[in-house]
Amino acid sequence: MADAKAKTPKPLWWRPLWIAMVVRTSVSGLVYVLFFQVTLERVIALSFFAFACLGFAYYIRVRPSIEINRAVNIMFGISPIGFGLSSVWIFTIGFYITPLLGIWGFCARLTVSCTIGAFIGDWIDKRRNYQLPL
Repeated sequence: MADAKAKTPKPLWWRPLWIAMVVRTSVSGLVYVLFFQVTLERVIALSFFAFACLGFAYYIRVRPSIEINRAVNIMFGISPIGFGLSSVWIFTIGFYITPLLGIWGFCARLTVSCTIGAFIGDWIDKRRNYQLPL
């Protein structure tokens, strides 16, 4: 009998990808300290943040779940789709309306466009049955 939790085989590029990402992050931190005169404390803090993001990215790929996949796709909807809608607004009628509304118009435009983007990301996620692409 086949095991219900049979693991899918990872592609050949899987392990070298993560090794390359860790090496690249480490080397870029060293380059910033040596050549761009960035303080060591800042490089350590940013490297810690980068490694935390790498760990999160690895986690969502190794232990997929519906909740994590849904959150990732909603963030995908907010980021490029929401900010894209916001840019479309600015380049179409935003030049005329946004200066009249000031900072509150900017905040309202960004909130509405990111909310619409989140709903679009969730809709895409439902159509893909809550699966992230490999």
